[in-house]
Amino acid sequence: MEYLSDSLTQYKGMEKRDLILFPHRIAPEKQPDIFRDLKQQLPQYEFVMCQEQELTKNEYHNLLGEAKLVFSANLQETLGISWYEGVLVDTIPLVPDRLSYSEMAVDAFSYPSTWTQSWKSYDRYRTHVVNRITYLMENYETYLPLVLKQRKKLERDFFSGDKIYKVIDNAIKNNA
Repeated sequence: MEYLSDSLTQYKGMEKRDLILFPHRIAPEKQPDIFRDLKQQLPQYEFVMCQEQELTKNEYHNLLGEAKLVFSANLQETLGISWYEGVLVDTIPLVPDRLSYSEMAVDAFSYPSTWTQSWKSYDRYRTHVVNRITYLMENYETYLPLVLKQRKKLERDFFSGDKIYKVIDNAIKNNA
């Protein structure tokens, strides 16, 4: 995934707007109904479910570049490329503290898993989710240094081939 950083450079530094993205597949394990409900709860922001539109890659990346926040309530996630793409263009991720996110996200960008563990749980914690989103959106600039920290962590620990390159290089040297 090292190529992503260079390929998204042109979308970094775009003017941000009060846009929140749902960059996931529309599938039950991604809990799109929570995102739809948040749209109703927070009418002051624009909410876009990317998969509801037929976006080109360029159009999708433009949305990422303009968005202030990428939201997830996923119950299934293996890596999370879309939130990494967002971080690369200075978009704040907001992800549950579960799945691969638990080890990947810096604390500022994760929320307690129980808040969106199910619709029933979300209904109970809706105010917390709404308040967290509002706080991040209204304090976007303040969080940019942490977005950079998040980016470096993801690049170093999850989206880099450095470790495998060293293994291959050592294997070549030992067999030479």
